[in-house]
Amino acid sequence: MTATEDALWQHRTGLLPAGVPLVSALEEMAGRSRSHVVRAIGLIDVATGDVSPPRDLEVVDGTVVGWSPTRPVGGRATPYAWFAAPGLVDAHAHVSSVSDLVGLLVYGVTAYRQMWGEPAHRYTAGVYRARHAVVPRPWVATGVVDGPRSRVPHAATIVDGTRAVRQVIDEAIAFGFDGIKVYDDLEEPVFANLAGEAERAGLPVVGHVPERVPLDLARHGMRSTEHLYGIVPNVFRLPPAERWRALARELGRNEDEAYAVAADFAGHFVCPTLTAWRARTGERRFTRPSGVTIQVATPSRRGAWSSAARDALRTDRTEARERSALVDRLGDVARALADEGARLLVGTDCGNPFVVAGPSYHKELAELSRAGLGLGAILRAATVDAHEAMGWGEPPGDASAVGRANLVFYRRPPVEGIGALARPDGVMVDGVFLDGDDLDHLWGLRLAAAGLDARAWPRGELDPPVTGAQREKETAGAG
Repeated sequence: MTATEDALWQHRTGLLPAGVPLVSALEEMAGRSRSHVVRAIGLIDVATGDVSPPRDLEVVDGTVVGWSPTRPVGGRATPYAWFAAPGLVDAHAHVSSVSDLVGLLVYGVTAYRQMWGEPAHRYTAGVYRARHAVVPRPWVATGVVDGPRSRVPHAATIVDGTRAVRQVIDEAIAFGFDGIKVYDDLEEPVFANLAGEAERAGLPVVGHVPERVPLDLARHGMRSTEHLYGIVPNVFRLPPAERWRALARELGRNEDEAYAVAADFAGHFVCPTLTAWRARTGERRFTRPSGVTIQVATPSRRGAWSSAARDALRTDRTEARERSALVDRLGDVARALADEGARLLVGTDCGNPFVVAGPSYHKELAELSRAGLGLGAILRAATVDAHEAMGWGEPPGDASAVGRANLVFYRRPPVEGIGALARPDGVMVDGVFLDGDDLDHLWGLRLAAAGLDARAWPRGELDPPVTGAQREKETAGAG
């Protein structure tokens, strides 16, 4: 290969580079059996959170073929051996490494929507289909499609007319992308043209509500909208000193209107990404700018994470709490959307500072719980609604459902609190069963890849422990 060809190849295979210990482990696990009978499972109802009587699961070559009642033994009911739910879905992810893929798996996330797709993500989708490695199932949107006034022109596909729209559609189909991601500065006529052409091609439009597109048009033209944009503005386009004041003004001026608008979102998919909002507040309870957290970031992102940590540590405590209170109000908006029939999705925006693939997913579940959603509503957002948003149909989450065997298992029913979901005792990915030892091993390899000891961040914890002198150093002057 020439140097250029070699660089292109590395880009394509960048999430799964050959010879890396994490990749080798995932490849080895892919050779395991994908056919199983697992007895005495309590199936968690994703609509209610209730647990079924014990059932036996049959999986054949990675497909759930049936759930049958567990027969009594010696005339006595068989006790539960497992509790299971459909695998969780991160509906707004920016996966950039095999470490991110492993982080998702270890925390029970068996599928994700990649919301800024590149060739490496399509390559990983092929590896999943070919069963050459155990990875979460990806749904991959195109790279950002934006207008001539884009603030990220170096990274976006700029679309300014019919010919450019046609090229976006052709490339999305040719390269096998699952949807088209639009961004803030797409102009109204081009958006309308793109949405119509995408619908005819069978490609959903997702992403940011463009600021120059009326909300009603955007809602009807997009399969899902992200970050509550359109209801509130994308304040992160503003200079840092103005962002939170702008959000406070908009919420104060338009809060009643925001709740009224919620009724118009009935049936529409909305991905609030509250944990990403929260991570930007600078409040230590949520931002946690520790050295361990920065070290687990993909190396290319550590500079941005370090800069964000310095900003967080300089943030006045009162100001950080005021910002966090605004995120609480965004949670209220998300709850209002759900009450009015919108279909919430659980997404993290992982890859952004302090939003770590895997642990932060469960922070998002906690955000939705704090906003007032019950366990059943959260599980449905994390599984069934995510599958429908991606066009995959129902996951195998009830006694009548069949399909790909992507499931998450617990030894105890995770109904005592949403936090119990963060440490699964088993994960099944396309029929391959990973037990607790496997998950510990993968998490240890993930930490080792960042130069960390396994004790630096225990599996199942949402943040690494910060103790002693490290705490004093990292919290000096912090809000």
